[in-house]
Amino acid sequence: MKLFDCNACFGTSMLRPLRYAESGEELLAEMDYYGIAEALVYHARQRDDSPVVGNEILIEAIKPHPRLHGVLAILPLQTGELVKGSREEILERMKENGIKAFRAFPSEHKYLMTRTSLSPLYDLMCERNIPLFISINESSGGISGWYLIEKILADAPELTLIVTEHGSWGQDRFFRPLIEKYENLYLDISRYELDGGLSDFCRKYGADRLLFGTGFPNWNPGGPILMLLQADISRRERQAIGSGNLERILRRARL
Repeated sequence: MKLFDCNACFGTSMLRPLRYAESGEELLAEMDYYGIAEALVYHARQRDDSPVVGNEILIEAIKPHPRLHGVLAILPLQTGELVKGSREEILERMKENGIKAFRAFPSEHKYLMTRTSLSPLYDLMCERNIPLFISINESSGGISGWYLIEKILADAPELTLIVTEHGSWGQDRFFRPLIEKYENLYLDISRYELDGGLSDFCRKYGADRLLFGTGFPNWNPGGPILMLLQADISRRERQAIGSGNLERILRRARL
C-alpha cells in the first residue's frame, strides 16, 4: 500500500519535539523508515517565523527531492507581503515550483480567517481547486476549533479544506454535521485514534473524505500507519485513504 503523508513538517521549531527532521534529507530518512512514499510538507519557519521567509526556505529545501511536495503559507494579500500581493504572481510562483496547496497559520501570523481578509485568496482557491490545510488547533480572532472551521466554510462553501490533527477523543459530533453539509471538507487521520472510528466513518460516508497524515514531528508516524493497516475497511478504502484521495485532490488543482 502506498502512503502519501498529507501532514508533515521539517526544520527546527521554536519548541523542538523530542525527534524531528532538520532537513529534507532527514525527513526522507524518517519516511523511508516508516515506508512512506511521498509527503506534502511545510517548513517550521513557515509557521514559527513568517510566510515571507518560510515559503522561500521551503521551496529551496524541497527542490532536490521529488518525493516532497510543498505548501505555501498564506497571509492576507492587502499587506503586499506575498509576492507583492498579486494573485497572478502567486500562481506563477506555485507553477514554477510544483506547489498545489496552501496552509494557514492564523494564530501565529495574526490575521482573521474571514472573507473580508482573505476574499482574493478564497476566490483563487475555489476557482482553481487549490486545497487549504489548517490544523484544528489554530485560532483566529477569538474563534477556534470546529467553530473556526465552520466559519471558514460558511464564507467559502466551495473551498477544498483539509483539517488536520483533530484529536484522539472522538470529535465526530463536531465534524460529521460539517462533513454532511460541505462536500469539499476533508480530514486527516493523524489523530483519529477512536476505536472503530475509521471503519464507522467509511460505512456512513465512504473513504473519500479521509487522508493519511502523520503530524510528524509532533507525533510518531507509527500510530496512524498501524491504525490504517488494522482498520476494518476494504483494501480499496485503505488505498484511497493511504494516498489516492490526496493524489486526486492535488490533480484537481489548476495553476
